[in-house]
Amino acid sequence: MSMPAPGESWGRNSMELPRPESHVSTEGTLLDYGTATAARLLGSAGMDVEQGRAVLRGMLSPWGERPISRRPDWHSDVCADGSPIEFSAAFSDRCTQIRVLVEAVPDELTTPGAQKSALALTRVLIEDFGAADGRLAAVSDLFLPDEDPTGFAMMHAAVFTPAGEPEFKVYLNPNANSRMTGRQRTREALERLGFGKAWDAVVEYARRGFDLDRIVYFGLDLSEGPESRVKVYFRHYDIAPADLDACMEIAASHEPGLLGGFCRTLTGRVGAIRDQPLVSNLTFTDAGGCAPVSATAYVPLWLYAESDRVARDRISSVMADVGLSDDRYRSLLNHMARRTLSDGRGIHTYASVRVHRGRPHMTTYWSSELYDRYPPARYQRG
Repeated sequence: MSMPAPGESWGRNSMELPRPESHVSTEGTLLDYGTATAARLLGSAGMDVEQGRAVLRGMLSPWGERPISRRPDWHSDVCADGSPIEFSAAFSDRCTQIRVLVEAVPDELTTPGAQKSALALTRVLIEDFGAADGRLAAVSDLFLPDEDPTGFAMMHAAVFTPAGEPEFKVYLNPNANSRMTGRQRTREALERLGFGKAWDAVVEYARRGFDLDRIVYFGLDLSEGPESRVKVYFRHYDIAPADLDACMEIAASHEPGLLGGFCRTLTGRVGAIRDQPLVSNLTFTDAGGCAPVSATAYVPLWLYAESDRVARDRISSVMADVGLSDDRYRSLLNHMARRTLSDGRGIHTYASVRVHRGRPHMTTYWSSELYDRYPPARYQRG
């Protein structure tokens, strides 16, 4: 099963709110749910619904044929409640993007089984939808090892925009086995991809050390060209937003001072974020060389709001603060939610905000909430 990195656990936090009985949707299959939800979101955003359905069918077949009521023993890394499908929406003053992230649920509940399912999905994206796997092929042996693999294998994402074909990306596991540490595997991957000197930026960014600023994902766009991205993701333990904001100044496009107020509004907390760690990434491209072109922070939501209604109102407040209308966000949330927002706190998982060249961008991430509307804390330090 998908496991926390060494020193982490999925245990509940002592400050967690009391949980009523878990919610399980028993209607239909994962494929039914995924294609129907994508159609609602894409239709609401004025995008190509049939294209989205086709992509989701490709991403969810054949493993998505299993009934939702038959909860897999494989605890997916995608959502806090173990759901293997996450939707998100990215907002700017120019357009809205709809995104979906999945982890192919294996028939054999082992990491080798997960590798097999993930590679099959990768082939579908390449052969049926034109994804490019050059960079992935260069590092696949690092992240999909034959010897003693552990944890999740790979997650896949599709990004839909108002114009053009969907874009695809993958997220890989730096802790894929114990024969290399997460930082060793990440450094080697950057070297193979031509970003060897970027490791200096990674070390500078994790200035408190890789135990507190832990590398947790390695992201690749399945595309070619100078803007194709390589991302290194971190989970930050016991860090004050102001301190993370200072770290993010390593990216030339970062506009300092935004993160502190963003975190306070979304979490209602002042100071270090401890109940559920902050996450961030550094992004590298050929066009940007070995200096990060951007840094993005992701604020966990589900433990810091008593309900999704509270989370919604806080997100609306942040959008107003940065000059974005919340109309599109609220409309999409209405199409995503399958229950009253006050009756749980598991839909909203993370939110991110950044200002690029004076233009605000905000992304909200939504759990499918197939198994639990009050999910526990994840990735607590042991």
